[in-house]
Amino acid sequence: MKRFVRALLLAALATSAPAVADDWNFGGHVKYQYAYVDFRADDINAVFGGDPARDQGLDLRLKAENRTGPWDFAAHYELLAVAGDTLEARRRMAAASVPVIGTVTGLPDDRRRLFDLTHETTDRNRLAAVQRLDRLSISYSSEGQSLRFGRQAVSWGNGLVFQPLDFVNPFSPVAIDKEYKTGDDMLYGQWLVREQDDLQAIVLRRRDPATRRVESSQSTYAAKYRARWSGFDFDFLGARHFGENLAGLGVVRSIGGAVWRLDVSRTGLERGGNATSLVTNMDYSWTWSGKNVYGYAEYFRSGVGESDRANYAMPGVELGDRLARGELFTLARDYAALGLRVEFTPLINLYGNLIANLNDGSKYLQLRGAYDWRQDVQLMAGLNLSSGERGTEYGGIPAAGTSAFVSAGKTVYARGAYYF
Repeated sequence: MKRFVRALLLAALATSAPAVADDWNFGGHVKYQYAYVDFRADDINAVFGGDPARDQGLDLRLKAENRTGPWDFAAHYELLAVAGDTLEARRRMAAASVPVIGTVTGLPDDRRRLFDLTHETTDRNRLAAVQRLDRLSISYSSEGQSLRFGRQAVSWGNGLVFQPLDFVNPFSPVAIDKEYKTGDDMLYGQWLVREQDDLQAIVLRRRDPATRRVESSQSTYAAKYRARWSGFDFDFLGARHFGENLAGLGVVRSIGGAVWRLDVSRTGLERGGNATSLVTNMDYSWTWSGKNVYGYAEYFRSGVGESDRANYAMPGVELGDRLARGELFTLARDYAALGLRVEFTPLINLYGNLIANLNDGSKYLQLRGAYDWRQDVQLMAGLNLSSGERGTEYGGIPAAGTSAFVSAGKTVYARGAYYF
């Protein structure tokens, strides 16, 4: 198996040149980011690492895709690397038994996935890197139906920032780059039922990260039926997800040039009781002073969120499990999100996003500008600002076992992306 994976990695590396030959499509991207993060003196990152923190990140993706008749094949190799003060601080926190969300490096691993297609290439004090196959799938399509097996990504739900119905590797609400979701090993099927209706289903087997055994209690089995009726789009969803039953409903409707969406999920919790989550939003595009403008507003209700901010440091089991799995990224019950994009020129776009915790009053603001310098090069610069009292989600959560606080700090960053 290891030799097979290595051979696939070498094959993916060979796709670094842009070309279309023998029905194969080759391409990819390389992205680099530099970030400067200013913390308060009692922030956990300042206590265990450098303040201000200077961090770097690299994302290289090489793609090979082929379509021959009804068959499709896709393989995406990626090399991910992080370096700097934040990584060093996370290592020191882990050594001091201070909990960290996700892996110590913050890079993905395959402990839960069916196949181990990730290899750690570097693991030093201030530098970590992994190489992995983020896509490796084969599919067969015929009239009105398709089946795809392997590492792939599926996105369900109608949320713009928060995603109660997109429970397989959703993006973080504050993620800057949402171009590719992390892939998972699954069987996916889609069937056209009527002209505008379709049925989708996934079987996603996972391993217990402690025993490395494939367990049904760690897996996801889900189906979603999409129907259009009387100007409404409906999604009906049912799932068995990490040992819990989940039912969902999605509704989309155009209203006077705007689009309104609503997603509701109800989960029967493994330890008893039920949790209802929902997201509703509306977005609209218009012209202002000759410039194209897009805006949205969204409300999110988390069925497993904490109603008392005193519990943020030690959240309940249902919330803690979802945070650890990377399925949820918020602590409280109620949130509002506002977003605005202004096309300043055809090549320059300005973005503003605000997330507000409606229960504790804290906020997270993101401002950024993107410049399409060339057809295959994009430059971006931005600012992330968190605000709120100590003890609030974005103002700083008490770090268990310490007198410090977990806070995102104030971040200035620059990014460059080259596509080939």
